[in-house]
Amino acid sequence: MLTDHSLASDAEAEARKSGLFPGTDTLAAMLDEDASHAAQAMVLKPRADMFEDAELLSIQSRALAYLRVGTPVHFRGPAGAGKTTLALQIAARLGRPVQLVSGDASMTSGDLLGREVGANTSHVRDKYIHSVTKTETETRIAWVDSALTRAVELGHTLVYDEFTRAPPAANNALLTALEERILILSSTARARRIVRAHPDFRAILTSNPDEYAGVNAAPDALFDRMVTFDLSWCAPETEAGIVARRTGLAQGDAVAVVRIVRALRARSDAANPPSIRTALMIGRIVSALGVSASAQDERFVQICFDVLETRAPRTAGAEARAAYLQDLRAEIAGACAGPAHILTHRETAA
Repeated sequence: MLTDHSLASDAEAEARKSGLFPGTDTLAAMLDEDASHAAQAMVLKPRADMFEDAELLSIQSRALAYLRVGTPVHFRGPAGAGKTTLALQIAARLGRPVQLVSGDASMTSGDLLGREVGANTSHVRDKYIHSVTKTETETRIAWVDSALTRAVELGHTLVYDEFTRAPPAANNALLTALEERILILSSTARARRIVRAHPDFRAILTSNPDEYAGVNAAPDALFDRMVTFDLSWCAPETEAGIVARRTGLAQGDAVAVVRIVRALRARSDAANPPSIRTALMIGRIVSALGVSASAQDERFVQICFDVLETRAPRTAGAEARAAYLQDLRAEIAGACAGPAHILTHRETAA
């Protein structure tokens, strides 16, 4: 373990002054707080700090073109590759309210369509004849629409994050919604059981690859209804640009942070290989605390150790863990000593 160099002494003041904490998450940066949030929808504005190079702009341009002609799009890729951020940025550029859903193993069709939420009972007492009292009771089942039904009916954009983490049965309604643009609700509690899609209804989905734990294979019929973009890790230059733009780090410091993270990502024995989220975490801390990305600055080394130490191989004993930490220090030294530009994929992986 490294020596404590009083990183926390001015942390709170520096964080407040920098504006980096809190509120750096994607939704907080994109929510339009002055817009109406009718029907439980979010109104988003494009991120002002979104790094967009030619590759990212190309993906966005193509996805927007497909969406505008009514074709759903799907972003599939490893955790931390930026799928959700990209989906929300594109949704914001469509200019429609957004219904956001996040898939999980406990989901049912009701989480997409809606559900019965209780009963409303009314009593009418008739005393037209003073000596006779007549009472009528009527009970009606109450119904509340969920995100997919609201998006279809109101013409909102559905952003369904990690949709393959939900059981396949929960997603059955997507088939008719995306192709026939219609929903058929089984409950008699809803006044209109057949919901035809508003012309502005659009859908953006994201998922991890099938080999990820907790991911269910989606039916081919669903994939046939959308354009899938398979995303991988960004190019090194893109990743450094994202870190610099989102954290306020100087380009050279962002390059050093990305080099360290990518070197650990390339290790075949790493536990939970670090994603761009990890680089952003280090970058935000370093920027907020005014620390230099230098191997000679023990504060920077300490930050890297605190964030990355738990990435040691899962089966590592004490000796292997010590070797991992020694390698980590060497990676930090090497990353900070290099020129202030990003290496190629091959050089970085090596």
